[in-house]
Amino acid sequence: MKRVRLFIPAVAAVVMMHDDPCTAASFHNGTIGDCGGCHRMHSTADSADSAAYQLQGSDASSTCLRCHAAPVPVDHQMTTHPVPASGIPPLALTPGGDFAYVQKHYSWIGSNGRLGYSPGDRHGHNIVARDYGYRADATLHFSPGGEFPGSAFACTSCHDPHGRYRVVDVAGTVLADGPSIVSSGSYGAVPTSAGAVGSYRMLAGQGYQPPATAVVFDRDPPIAVVPVNYNRGEDAAEVRVAYGKRTSEWCGNCHGRMLAGQGGTHLHPSNVELGRIADVYNAYIKSGDLSGNKGQAYTSLVPFQVEESTDIARLAGLTTSMAGPGPADKISCLTCHRAHASGWDSVGRWNAKGTFLTINGDYPGIDAFGAAADGENSSGKTRAEYKKAMYDRSASRFALFQRSLCNKCHAGD
Repeated sequence: MKRVRLFIPAVAAVVMMHDDPCTAASFHNGTIGDCGGCHRMHSTADSADSAAYQLQGSDASSTCLRCHAAPVPVDHQMTTHPVPASGIPPLALTPGGDFAYVQKHYSWIGSNGRLGYSPGDRHGHNIVARDYGYRADATLHFSPGGEFPGSAFACTSCHDPHGRYRVVDVAGTVLADGPSIVSSGSYGAVPTSAGAVGSYRMLAGQGYQPPATAVVFDRDPPIAVVPVNYNRGEDAAEVRVAYGKRTSEWCGNCHGRMLAGQGGTHLHPSNVELGRIADVYNAYIKSGDLSGNKGQAYTSLVPFQVEESTDIARLAGLTTSMAGPGPADKISCLTCHRAHASGWDSVGRWNAKGTFLTINGDYPGIDAFGAAADGENSSGKTRAEYKKAMYDRSASRFALFQRSLCNKCHAGD
């Protein structure tokens, strides 16, 4: 009996070690987590991908979404699953957006009487996650401005699942090996003599070859800090991710020709200093109102890169600041686009194709009247869907007839 009593706690410890890792917010903690959280140790795999890596899901992204998808996402859950029915918006409100939008399709009749359509493929990065209904982009077979094959696109195309990339010093040096990772690098922890911190969101860096591709990264991930409470509505307070060095450069691993100065066809520059535009950003409050001040100018609908900063402590302090940019701060890819998916075409942060974002003090929608119901303004959404895609902001925060947020930098309205 003594042997039984001694053996039972040992078995319980083994079971608990492989208990559901999704309940632990620190499962990754900046690097590799419990192996059993992602891999099957002995069971039979049910697909070729799963067999190759003994994954818990039928492919890499399906394995990730076992922890990162939920009917009502909170904290680290950044995808709504099951995907809500027509007329009901996805609910995740992370800075990167909600992948469920790539399975949401919108259609409308415009003011010109023509049919408009916004297919799910255009709303974000089309990950392949068979267990969750995600398929490759049906139109774009390669990354715009690059050669990444859409058929192979997965969560692990951007994020190193084993979290090998680490920030090792205050200069923002990133290595794939070296000092042990002692903490996540996403929330303000700094590297010390005791150890490194993981790269922001476990993004991969130089030398990384995403599975099933010939692509090899030649750029390291950005230095950035996000507040812990990041998956929430932003009417009362903005969620500020303080983006530092390499925010746009890293996107160039797959979209290299889209970056300014590289012979690409992208019409809008990125990774360039704002200069005098910073003054416009800071003054702009809404259409017709340029009475703002730098101290309260920030909005996560139009974020910016903080100079070429690698100072993690400084960036962490900025996550609670609403201060707008200075002339040395930069426009980045993420100034206009979300990293994962959004309710708008081209992964936009707002409806860049509509004439108005608000009409007579309310959001447009197919359940509205007059110009507010016109498809180019409603984008086929109800007013409630539109508000959710604007991260629960009240329409009263904008002008009665608010125009595009391109004007946050250009004040052309």
